[in-house]
Formats: sequence, C-alpha cells, structure tokens
Amino acid sequence: MYSPFNPNYYANLDSDSAMIQAAVDAAAKTGDAVTIPRYNERTGQRVWNITKEIVLYSGSVLYLDNCHLRQADGVNTCIFRNAHSETLKGRCRAGRLHHISIIGKGNCLLDGGNNTEQAPNAPWDNSIINFINVEKVNILNLNIANPRYGAMVFHYCADVQIRQIDFSGNSGQDAIHIHTGCFHFMIDNISGVIGGDVVVLENLKSYRVDLMRDGRYDDSIHNIVIRNIRCTAGKCFVRTVNHGGRKIYNVAMQNLMYDCESDPTDSRPAMGMTAAEYNPIHPEIYALEQECAVCIGGDNGDEAMAQLGDTHGITIQNLTCKGAVGVRLACTAREVLVENVRMFAGGATAVYVAEGVMKNIQIRDVYFAGPISESACAVYFDNADAENVLVHNLHASKDHTAIIGGCGKANVKVTGLHKPVDTIVTNAGTGNIQVMEG
Repeated sequence: MYSPFNPNYYANLDSDSAMIQAAVDAAAKTGDAVTIPRYNERTGQRVWNITKEIVLYSGSVLYLDNCHLRQADGVNTCIFRNAHSETLKGRCRAGRLHHISIIGKGNCLLDGGNNTEQAPNAPWDNSIINFINVEKVNILNLNIANPRYGAMVFHYCADVQIRQIDFSGNSGQDAIHIHTGCFHFMIDNISGVIGGDVVVLENLKSYRVDLMRDGRYDDSIHNIVIRNIRCTAGKCFVRTVNHGGRKIYNVAMQNLMYDCESDPTDSRPAMGMTAAEYNPIHPEIYALEQECAVCIGGDNGDEAMAQLGDTHGITIQNLTCKGAVGVRLACTAREVLVENVRMFAGGATAVYVAEGVMKNIQIRDVYFAGPISESACAVYFDNADAENVLVHNLHASKDHTAIIGGCGKANVKVTGLHKPVDTIVTNAGTGNIQVMEG
C-alpha cells in the first residue's frame, strides 16, 4: 500500500504530473515530505512524464528517490515552480513563500527531453526549476540533463542553497540563472558538461521587474558565493551583467576549474602515445571551447549603462582554465580581486579589461603553464579607463610579448614579475597606459 505522500497512491489520475501534484498537495496539509520513486505505477515505466509544472508550497519537501522526471516533448512547461508565482499575491510580500527543498537520493535525473521550443511568454517558463519570490530554498544532489533554458531560474529569491548538481547534454543552454532581487545564495559543487554559462547573474530590465514593483523589494543582486565549479562549459563559469542603476555586489567565486581529461598540448610521452593517439573516455567534453572563464559586465541593451559603483566587491580566487582569457572586466567594476589564476592549454591573457571605468583592481599570483595560443599580453587593456590596478607575482609564458598591453587610460603598479625570457617587455600599452614596476 502506497502512502498518500507517494505519487503512486494516485495512479487512478490521468497524468504523471497530476499524480505528483496530488502527493504534494496532500503533504502541504500535514507537513509531511513527498517521495517520488523510480517506478511509475500508472504507466509501468521508470520515468515520470511532466506535462504540467509541479507547484510547490511553503514547507514543501521533495525527495527524488532514484527517479527520472522528464519534460514532455512538445510541451512548454517547467518541472517545478512555486505557488503564487503567476498571481497578484505572488508579486507582493504577503505571497512570499519559504522553506522549499528538492533533494535527490541516489541517481535521480531531471531531464529537459527533446523539446527545443521556447515558451511563448518568457524563455524561463520552459526551465527545469523556476522560483520567484521565495526564500530559504535547498536544492541538493541532482543530475540535470538537456535543459531547455537556464536549468534553474530565480527572481527575487533569498537564502538559497544549490549543492551537488551534475549536468549533462550539450544543449547550448545555461545552468543557473540568478535575476533581479536575489541575495544570500550559496552555489557549491557543480560539475558536468554545460553548453552555455554555468552561473549567470543578470540584473536587467524585464517584465518581472515591473510586476514586482508593488513588493518594494531591494532590486540588487548581492551576497552570492559560488565555489567548487568543475565543469566543461561552452561559455563562462560565471557571467554578470547589470544596467539601469541596478547593482551586483559582494560576489565571491572560489575554485573554478575547467574539466578535461588531458591537456591537449601534452603529447603523453610517459604513456608512449601522441596527442592524436590519445582516446578520451568522455570525448564530448572536447566539443566545447571556452573563450572566457569569468566575465564581469557586458552590453547594456536598451538601458542606461552601469556606472562606477554599480558592480563592486567581486572576488575571484583559484581559477584554472584553458580559455583564451581568464577574467574579462567590461563596462564598470570596482574593488575586484583576481587571485591564483592558472592558465593552461593555450590560455593567453589572465585579465582582459574592456572598455569602461574600473577602479581598485588587484591581480595576484598568476601562472601560465606551457605555450600560449598566440603572442599576447598577460594583462590587456582595450580602451579602458582603469585607476589603481595592482599586478603582483605574475609568471608569464615565454610566448608572451608583454606583461601589460593594449590601449586606453590606466595606472598600473607591477611587483614580483617572473619573465622566462628577457625579450618580454613590462609595458607595451599605448595611449595613457602608465606602468610602475617595483
């Protein structure tokens, strides 16, 4: 006999979504947890076909016990969404939900299926998990495959923990989207293959911002910790963008590592094989080529460009990447620390400072392993206006032409340089790029 908090108790209903929803509704009345098992009593299959989103409430706890939940082909819907999210109540403080947990047990899978269509209202309506106006959320130990949009999407959410998530399938989509009004996030231990960005912090104009105005929430994104990312990503580990006066600040990133089985520049001499003879266990990870590991700032779209101070308090520590650029700063950034960067397999520039106003940037403990993909500078300015930049303990590649290069306006203090060859100049910048070596 099944429990009322097991969807198989409702095998008489006409869809898998209805079965799961009935169990969630029953648990909401008693405070019990729902367990979704592997076996589906209604269909006799080991998959749950989601044709309508499962609505969760304050206090909802779901255990996904080795189960496979799959978004149905030809249907635009999330797998999980919080209650009130598309109602007037959900746009104000009275409708704010709390204490929602989605916890995987064993080898559970949330699957986007084969549908590549976008939802008619907004693309995030076709995500795996979509929460708005929720706090105290715990998402733990999940496998996610083939996301249609950002696999997890958050608007105006707080105190969120996302831990031990593994991604698979190169759909070209992003993993985790954090939008306007979100704060106090802990994102920890993310792995797998992600076709787009791993974590996106996006604070831009959207219809969600207009809908939530009556809630009178802080519209900034702040106090975000992102750590222990070990992925193969088609785009960035972390990307941030904010304009129109909305802020992103106090963001800490630690232990970001590009995942590959072997450095492609390594001929594997100890194993008696060349790079061409090497046969990777997971060849799909070599189908992606990351251009930039972390990107802070970007294009403004139809909004006023972010101003100095709108993006500040950014910490990037322990970055290991094989893209051409380690960290890209654009538009504006203040109080940024980039520390312990390891560039390998052709990585050419540790920090690329694009056009915009920057202030108080520290770049410390940078190492380039092996030859770089082309002659380049270790730190490059591209028409930037940068004040008070400190570069310390940088170990250049023998293929670098200069430590500092580019154009624009910048004052840079460089200490503790390690040049493998004397031909590498300290400053090849043009315009008003001033470098003081000490």
